[in-house]
Amino acid sequence: MRLRDTIALTLPSFFLRLVLGITFLWAGTGKLMGTMQVSGDDAARLANMGVVLNPVTPPALADPQVEDPELVDPEPTSPLPDLTDEPETPLDAVEDGVEDTMTDLQEQANEVIKKIEEATETPTPPSTGGDESTNEAGVESIGFNPMLDARIVRVQNTTGDRAASDFPDPMECQRLYSIALMISKAADPGLTEDSQPITPIMPPKLATGNWPKLMAWAAAITELAAGGLLILGLLTRLSALGTLSVMLVAMWMTQFGHAAFHTNDAILGFIPRADDLFSPAAYGQLLWQLALASMSLAVVFLGSGAIGLDRLIFSSHPRDPYLHGDPKAGKKQAMNPASAQRTEFDRSPPTHS
Repeated sequence: MRLRDTIALTLPSFFLRLVLGITFLWAGTGKLMGTMQVSGDDAARLANMGVVLNPVTPPALADPQVEDPELVDPEPTSPLPDLTDEPETPLDAVEDGVEDTMTDLQEQANEVIKKIEEATETPTPPSTGGDESTNEAGVESIGFNPMLDARIVRVQNTTGDRAASDFPDPMECQRLYSIALMISKAADPGLTEDSQPITPIMPPKLATGNWPKLMAWAAAITELAAGGLLILGLLTRLSALGTLSVMLVAMWMTQFGHAAFHTNDAILGFIPRADDLFSPAAYGQLLWQLALASMSLAVVFLGSGAIGLDRLIFSSHPRDPYLHGDPKAGKKQAMNPASAQRTEFDRSPPTHS
């Protein structure tokens, strides 16, 4: 086999595996490690699924810089007053002033105590024949302190669906649940502004129970596991089939499904139409998804190639003509010596004797 034939069978699959593996490892890790902020209807949908939502903590303010006290100039202090020329107060006058002050304080304290006693005196309610006292509204009073009018208020905490009004502020959750939110909206899109039902693009069953969360976890685990296996070249075709499935579902939910069911001007009936057909931002996501899906499909047919663990674990058959030569080469050469010298990749026209 020629060198260029060996390279053609070895390197293309390796490069495709490497790019796919890095991409899906990055995507799966971001879903498990990253967070996102939701509010309103999105937060209510996730809360009804049982997703834990945490309040967004504001970023901590930077501490003010503390200057070195040795480098800070001391504040000027006012000079001490000169008391040498002031006349001294006689001791008798000081004692008289203290006695007058104490007398005033005592009188004020007596007045305060008298007002408190008058405020605490309340008429005794007439006896109703029972041991417990109730007010005219029939609410029990707690304790025996007449200054308190505490009442028992019993509130029934009913459980129900969370609404968008319950989450006016942004809440934080795992980025993984963005897939669950997308599936929930695709299977249960709700109503239009004129209260008309929106056509779902996924089976409505997927919006009930734990289905959105289970599918979100399945997608993240598939991306992580398939990405690692593609880099190693282990179970290559099965891993590429998993990434192909993830990308097909992603293209349907984010691009083709909405264009086919919710718009009237889709290109070919399923491709979303942008205002600027040649804008990279308009079709960048779709083309990226299409490229990853095409690469995954190519690896499904190519396999791991020579650089991969599949070649070590699942070794080729000893009679494989691509690796060990054609076992019938001798017989072919005896029957037709001219054509027997041609290799599998020889594109030149055959010569006839």
